[in-house]
Amino acid sequence: MKLASHYMRLRELYPYASVDQELTATLGELAEALQCTHRNAQLLMSKMQQLGWVDWRPKRGRGNRSSLIFRMPVEDIALSTAKELVERKDLRGALEQLSLFSPDSAVKESFHRWLSGQFGYTSEVQGNKRLDILRFPLTQPLQSLDPATIHFTTESHLVHQLFDPLVRYNRLTQTIEPHLAHAWEVSADRTVWTFHLRKGVLFHHGRELAAEDVTYTFERLQRLSAGALYSWAHRQIERVDAVDPITVSVRLKEPSELFLQFAGTNRASIVPADRCAGQGEAFALAPVGTGPFQLTHLDDTTCVLDAFAPYFQGRAHLDRVELWHIPNLQKQDYDQTLGSFQLLHNYRLPDEASDAWKQVQQKGATCRFLTFNLLKQGPLLDPGVRGLVMSALDRARLLERIGGDAVDIADSFVASGRTPGSSPAPASSPYRYGPDRIRQLVKDSAGYQGERLRLCTITQYEEDAKHVQALLQEAGFACEVRLLSAQEFKSEQRLHADLLLFSLMLDTDAELRLFDLYTSMQRHLEPSVKRVVSSLLRQILLEPSQSGRAELLQRVESHLTARRVLCFLYEKRLKTIFHTSVKGISLDALDWVQFKNIWFRP
Repeated sequence: MKLASHYMRLRELYPYASVDQELTATLGELAEALQCTHRNAQLLMSKMQQLGWVDWRPKRGRGNRSSLIFRMPVEDIALSTAKELVERKDLRGALEQLSLFSPDSAVKESFHRWLSGQFGYTSEVQGNKRLDILRFPLTQPLQSLDPATIHFTTESHLVHQLFDPLVRYNRLTQTIEPHLAHAWEVSADRTVWTFHLRKGVLFHHGRELAAEDVTYTFERLQRLSAGALYSWAHRQIERVDAVDPITVSVRLKEPSELFLQFAGTNRASIVPADRCAGQGEAFALAPVGTGPFQLTHLDDTTCVLDAFAPYFQGRAHLDRVELWHIPNLQKQDYDQTLGSFQLLHNYRLPDEASDAWKQVQQKGATCRFLTFNLLKQGPLLDPGVRGLVMSALDRARLLERIGGDAVDIADSFVASGRTPGSSPAPASSPYRYGPDRIRQLVKDSAGYQGERLRLCTITQYEEDAKHVQALLQEAGFACEVRLLSAQEFKSEQRLHADLLLFSLMLDTDAELRLFDLYTSMQRHLEPSVKRVVSSLLRQILLEPSQSGRAELLQRVESHLTARRVLCFLYEKRLKTIFHTSVKGISLDALDWVQFKNIWFRP
């Protein structure tokens, strides 16, 4: 490894020399370039010659110039060194090696193709044990693995592996089942929930779960609730008490039929009071939970999860899961990767793929949409102008721009089939005009006089925002895009924009997510619309039946679309393909395969 670095330094001494070109150099010049003594320089040159990297014919005598010929392209050395570093589990060093010594894009592409072969399932025999490892690529770095501060789907999925909530929702039976709590009761007025914890559940650092951890978790959520997902549920809690070491009582300020669902979300995963309080913000990158896997390594290139043997629901079949952050690993080489992956998420199965590959897919994993900020003075206060904006956003043309086979036109949250107990809603087609007609209507509009519309979203949705911007500009609207971080988007900063673009995950928590969305939207609705939405949301909290809540959610959606303040764009499905050798496939709330249940047939 060090010898390769020395070779790179020599090549930097002769940046314009080509392979097989004869050069002359003194031993002193080489020693200075290699930052070593004359004796060590001589030893290094001999080693490089033995490997066939150089031809070195030294001439005796101080000041005499010796013959030097480079035989190995620097790109080959960089690629070989990067591969060796990866095999030593040093992904960061490999990426740094390529960036430092090989700016050639072809070399990086070759490295990424080779790297694709390192993903998937591998099995290593160590002594009398077999180590089963599953390895995935990540194109975005992990920002947080703290249940209270996660933002994105991948982070939420990993939290599902590291932590456990009190209860869990079973989407097959559409019922809430025991998890860390083996039983619970609710008072007659539906305001006091009492949970009975399992005995002997261990956190990853070895301490047993206790009632104080549950009280700490919910009190912490209340402290961090500003702008957070489900912050309305945090605010409903009046107090949390440890009745005894394994019994917890949660008192709500008012009845809520959604509280038990909230207690089963990843956000409400139980954290250890001692470790979490002691680490502060550092807990986000050094989490400790009770889940089937524990975090054993995390840096900006690699995340490693190892099976937690004492897990209360049984040890995972896998021994380790590794996630490698590979920047710019966007393009997939199907011939190269299908041979080495056994399990892939968000991957298009090629038409020519063999029968050994299977695919699971569900419609509407996420839904992109726009809302109109009616607190901001401007042309969008006119419902006619909002209608023209919606007409300009022709979803068929939008999908053509986006491309791919995992996206569909979205017309409804509830009609996606994700909200438990719901029945399909009729597809809406509010304003359908051709491009020429739209441009003329915008030009003739008395409500729009060329004002610049500001479209705001998070940085991860920049591409979607640019597609929307392009369609609006083609229709004659002036539009600019402002990007915020996920944390900034939760603040008042977004309310300076005219249009807000965001995404909603329509998983088994869809009912909670919709309630959260409509609660948040009230901040930028006009008073008449806000009163109707607020009334319907209160009815939802008091409605005991799932079908009744789904009907009320549909009424909220219909009211918002009829008032032209909610505009659907598209929905994107999450696909998982797997080889027939993969066993134990089951999907969690986000339609990601649960790592705990996976095993492989040799």
